[in-house]
Amino acid sequence: MKASVKTSTLLAVAVLSGSALWFALSQGQSSTAPSLTQSTLQSLLPDERNTVEIAQKASEGVVYVSVRSNPAASLPDNLQPFAPFLQPQPQQGTGSGFVLDPDGHILTNYHVIQGASQISVRFKDSPKTYPAKVLGTAKSLDLAVIQVQAPANLLKPLSLGNSDRVLVGEKTIAIGNPFGLDYSVSTGIVSAVRRNPGAVDALVPTLIQTDAAINPGNSGGPLLNSKGEVIGINTAILSPSGEFGNAQNAGVGFAIPINLAKQYLNVLKQGKNVSDKEILASRPRLGVSVMPLAAYSPQILRANNLPEDGLMVQSVEKGSPAEKAGLKAPTRFLQVQAPDGTVQQLGLNGDVILEANGSPIQDINDLRGVLEGAAGQPVTLKIWREGQSLTIIATPQFLTST
Repeated sequence: MKASVKTSTLLAVAVLSGSALWFALSQGQSSTAPSLTQSTLQSLLPDERNTVEIAQKASEGVVYVSVRSNPAASLPDNLQPFAPFLQPQPQQGTGSGFVLDPDGHILTNYHVIQGASQISVRFKDSPKTYPAKVLGTAKSLDLAVIQVQAPANLLKPLSLGNSDRVLVGEKTIAIGNPFGLDYSVSTGIVSAVRRNPGAVDALVPTLIQTDAAINPGNSGGPLLNSKGEVIGINTAILSPSGEFGNAQNAGVGFAIPINLAKQYLNVLKQGKNVSDKEILASRPRLGVSVMPLAAYSPQILRANNLPEDGLMVQSVEKGSPAEKAGLKAPTRFLQVQAPDGTVQQLGLNGDVILEANGSPIQDINDLRGVLEGAAGQPVTLKIWREGQSLTIIATPQFLTST
């Protein structure tokens, strides 16, 4: 969610006696804001005090990212001789990011720096901008690490939390630069931790949903908990029209869980551009293809004595952890037509995965979450086989990236 850069932004902030009262707001915050003193803090309610303290401290580790790109001209063949005279104007945009370490590594969204020919970074309470360069990217995860050469006193890393422990209802604080209004703070709660509604749910299986205000320019900024720890990277919002992407805030924002980013920070800092294949290879797997029983009609479930929920094993790779654990693939299949007209082959008598480490399994993301949480350790699977409930042990393995 890049925001266009303007030297000032005009906002209608009040309506008095039928006429609009306008203020020109510069990009920098007012220097007349009251200083934070102990007596000021004590006058606040506990939740207000928590928010103010986190906003004051964490803002020092949040950066204002400005990008400049030079889009290529797209002209028909008969106009190509005029291309040197018809080049598009350079485009500018803004986003957010936050400091990872004293070496100047900054985490942001890939879409913030995508196509940038020039990147600059500004820190809170510092009028100077510093050039930055892209080190590593993971496009499908919408992650990028950039590096800036700046004075050590400006590089104040934020603490990274544990997004696996995020609870629905807990407090969230978003800090960023919406519409170029730098170091804006908004608060809310974790509204949900849900499956990714975007197109890359195999690579980003879950997102943290929050009602903290997130707008264009917030992208790449931190989503913090009440301890001031980063639990997510603000990345997208859902518009009133239902479009998932870069619209105006409607109280439904999404952040990439920080634990997902942690898995790739080291290679991103080293300058690696992580491919989809490498992302999949880095994840634990059983070596099975599965189909949720939700895809089966009630008639098929009853006719084959199958439970209502679970994942039906469709195939088992030879030599895989699933084969070693004894998971069985179907020997009987049924061809069915999906609503979109495509034909699917459904196994009818394969093992059905009901639970993994005691957690109910209804879809592939449920299973993937347990496997990733197990970090390669043995997983206890409760399965349904020919009308009986069984328990088996499987140890996920990692693919070797080539």
